[in-house]
Amino acid sequence: MHRRRFLVLALGVMVAGGCGTGGSRAPMAGRLTLVAPAARGQGWDRAARALAMVLTGDRMARAAEVSNHPGGLGASALSAFPAARGSFAREGRMLLTGMPMIAGAEIANAASVAESTTPLARLVGDWAALVVPAGSRLRAFEDFAAVLHRDPATMTVGGRMEGGSDHVLYGMIGKCLGVDNRLLDYAGYASGIEAAQALHDGRVAALLGSARSFVPEIAAGRLRPLMVSSAERIDGIDAPTLMELDIRLEYTDWCGVLGPRGMSAEDRDAAVALCDRIDASPRWRAVCVANSWNRVYLSGDDFRQWLVTETGRTREVLNELGLLSTFSTSCWGSCVRRPYM
Repeated sequence: MHRRRFLVLALGVMVAGGCGTGGSRAPMAGRLTLVAPAARGQGWDRAARALAMVLTGDRMARAAEVSNHPGGLGASALSAFPAARGSFAREGRMLLTGMPMIAGAEIANAASVAESTTPLARLVGDWAALVVPAGSRLRAFEDFAAVLHRDPATMTVGGRMEGGSDHVLYGMIGKCLGVDNRLLDYAGYASGIEAAQALHDGRVAALLGSARSFVPEIAAGRLRPLMVSSAERIDGIDAPTLMELDIRLEYTDWCGVLGPRGMSAEDRDAAVALCDRIDASPRWRAVCVANSWNRVYLSGDDFRQWLVTETGRTREVLNELGLLSTFSTSCWGSCVRRPYM
């Protein structure tokens, strides 16, 4: 099988995080509100509530609460996140973000997330997997890729909502395989549970989603994993990484935090220092282990630059998938084209 190979340092690039000691000298914050772009118990709401627990448990803040604003690939939460007013130290607000919110802003042809907020830090990520029913004729990823090359429109792949993390990952895989992304057939569902039901009902041929969520059904023999998006193999999932399959793509459904647009330099520095303290917290690291979240910490200017690059890369894939009404750039420097192998 011939593949077009791209160097795609995608959503899950691992960059050594700063667990610097500077943040430990910061005074305790006042009241913090964490705005979650998801309903309670869904998406990254659990991360927001874990953050609130760590902030108060480690005495980083006097009080911390979660405000839920589900809907529209994060558009509802973003619109409910006003520009900076007052001191962050007294009454701060942080917005949880991730790839769906980045994609949502691009699909809506709105200002990018990096432009409409103050990027603070990338915190954790969740690896993805591609699975099929145990009785599927797709025995390995090579079978899946062969169908994409032969006639991608004949195979429907399911995942969470259209334009979200799973959909973009499918587009990145198609791009790396040299497939015409306009022909990919993707079915988006409101939740991973609905997507899994569609797979078992035969409405989709394969499913993309959180790797850890598939482990019980893989162990029970009901699902067969074809690949994982991590840099290394995942315990409990006997499947190769995309890198092993000669697809230079490493991908995680990441979660980070943003500050309000227009923060002062002093408030922004204090908020980044607070994020540094969170990442260094043993309590937070224990929460990450318990939830199988991968720490992918990146903060301050490094995170902002990564977010700008990631937005461009995501926008390019969304355009190829036919999800954008306008597209004003042809290359964001996201891929290094390599000859057919």
